Amino acid sequence: MTTAEFARPLLLRTAPISVVEFVTSVLGGGIARETPAAAGFTPSVASVVSAASGRHVFVKAGAVGDAGGDAVRVGAELASTIGDLGPPLLSWSESDGWVVAVYERVHGAAIAEWNHADLGSLAALSHHLRERLDPSPVRATEPYAHAFAPLLGAWEALQRPATAATASVAHVRHLDLPYGLRVETLAELEAEWFETLASGTAFQHGDIRRDNVMREPSGRLRLVDWTHRWTAPGWADWIRLIPDIAADGFDPEAVLAASAWSDADPHGVDVMLAGLAGRCWRDGHAPAVPGLPQLRPMQLLQGDMTLRWLARRL
Repeated sequence: MTTAEFARPLLLRTAPISVVEFVTSVLGGGIARETPAAAGFTPSVASVVSAASGRHVFVKAGAVGDAGGDAVRVGAELASTIGDLGPPLLSWSESDGWVVAVYERVHGAAIAEWNHADLGSLAALSHHLRERLDPSPVRATEPYAHAFAPLLGAWEALQRPATAATASVAHVRHLDLPYGLRVETLAELEAEWFETLASGTAFQHGDIRRDNVMREPSGRLRLVDWTHRWTAPGWADWIRLIPDIAADGFDPEAVLAASAWSDADPHGVDVMLAGLAGRCWRDGHAPAVPGLPQLRPMQLLQGDMTLRWLARRL
């Protein structure tokens, strides 16, 4: 997944002075250097900020009212609940129409490629997630099934051309599905989305993939970007993640079997895979998003891995 053309905004160039001053107060000195994160898919501030003293912190910031700023606030509000599953929060603030959160810098980097050692760390992480977040310790949540609902419907639109969503799939109508899959089968599975997922009570990260997983030099993994208040069956986060791991050649069934959710409802997994794949198939073939050239290739790869796994299960 290339990020060569992806340029995040810089804190020093875009944020109000009050936000920069807040960061310097937490940093304990003036900002000597700012290095924006290369990974990710949201055009908001996400930078390692350094002081002349050599201290480093990680800063996320965005304007109030847009997706970036709202995500920063949610992440800061969840930090005490998430604890050491993610990076420690030092402080956060809202001023001049911006939200800013300053985190302790985690030594390491976002996953570029999954390796065998990661699989054991992921299995251990899955158990920590199940122990701490199932059932959800967070109140005022929304079912993930409902939050994802606007992204559903690709298979039905392909199966029934007269639906209102027909235009959204016009660019993929001529494409053959891979792995011997049939649109009718996928539409039937996706139709059970709400019945299958809406009643789940586990708190969800909602977007676990390699760029949201930090690998420390010790091999420990931490999840970054906790930006949603969603609930679903506990295994749902892992079903979203596994196609990303499969893209590096690992067996998705083995990854699921080694996790805390080896007891995941088999049919429920199929339903979720069908829904996720529909979004990726439709959006991945759409024109590139300006400023996010890596987004469509990621969706295409995720969609292909999801469909391959689902075909194997059916």
